[in-house]
Amino acid sequence: MHTTHFPLRLLQLTLLACALALSAGAGAQPAQSAQPAPPAIQPDSGPWRSGNGFAFALGKKDLKHTRQSVSGMACNLDAQHQRICLMAFDEGAQARYAYVADQTLIPDAQPVALRAGSGEIDAEGAATDGRYFYVTGSHSAKRGDCASNPDSRHVLRLRLDPATGRAVRPAGSTQGAPADYADSGRLWSIMQAQPALAPYVGERKCLGSEPPDEAPRLAGQQGVNIEGLAVQGGRLYFGFRGPVLQDTALVLAVDADALFDAQAARDPKATVTRLALGRHRGIRDMVAVKTGFLLLAGPDDSRANQDAGWAVAWWDGKTAAAGSVVQPRVLAALDLSGVNLRKCDKELKPEAMTVLEETPAAYKLLVLSDGLCDGGPLAFTVAR
Repeated sequence: MHTTHFPLRLLQLTLLACALALSAGAGAQPAQSAQPAPPAIQPDSGPWRSGNGFAFALGKKDLKHTRQSVSGMACNLDAQHQRICLMAFDEGAQARYAYVADQTLIPDAQPVALRAGSGEIDAEGAATDGRYFYVTGSHSAKRGDCASNPDSRHVLRLRLDPATGRAVRPAGSTQGAPADYADSGRLWSIMQAQPALAPYVGERKCLGSEPPDEAPRLAGQQGVNIEGLAVQGGRLYFGFRGPVLQDTALVLAVDADALFDAQAARDPKATVTRLALGRHRGIRDMVAVKTGFLLLAGPDDSRANQDAGWAVAWWDGKTAAAGSVVQPRVLAALDLSGVNLRKCDKELKPEAMTVLEETPAAYKLLVLSDGLCDGGPLAFTVAR
């Protein structure tokens, strides 16, 4: 009798052990369900008109090159319900304002000094919560030769005047740094303290996975490169174009007030989330919406992956256990094949995004590109 039933009992125990193991594995790593291919959408309109464009004083780089370097935007409504945006450029150390009107971007001549001196902050992202504007540098090494770039390791906070929609200025001032201004260099050390980021934070960490053009003897090291910024619930969310690891992009979230604590005594409560945005895609920009965040995803820092394409995804903002991967919902792929470059334009690289309208059915988005004069604004309607 024992000889007859022992194998059956052993089989039952084996099956139970396997079930428990599968259950434990599912808890540690969320299942990655395959998503249907997102719809490919073309722009509703654009590139929008921008008059004479943004005006910059001529310096080492020509005006056209600077006009082609829009890399971030943060928009809100002023007291007259006009949409005004702080525009970040990855050249120089100044920002500009622009009004958004009917298929028109209206640049403002007033300069916004982000930092004193001649160093380039490499501003790649901007965000607002209605109280402050935030601008972040890339925190990356220089692309051409992997030279360290300490000037890019800054996050700036500018108090917003709700009446004008602009940063508050000292009384009687029309130029120079805004009033109630804060400059934090703390994000670098916060990144170094995160196990998921630490191997990619350091001096001369080459971007992507290939040697740089100007230093072919060096190796790509997937160095950190921040290109997206959003703010929600008192926390700042930094979206990384690189590193992209196993086809997942990274978002670092920190407590905003702690980041700007002058004594660096407050815990920033940092979290890192891995997001599956598609093969070879990193984050080019991000913006807070009512139910989470919209992500502008595009090619990572490796030259071989520049055909990865651009897409818009929705993420509910929830993180996961360390090492786990979150699957945002990809809402649309951006079909840019019909966009014709103008005389002033160089190339089409979407890097800035804002929400013009949010309805239960869709998001009306404005997307600007690095490489197009004044961002070459393109409007898209993305179904939710």
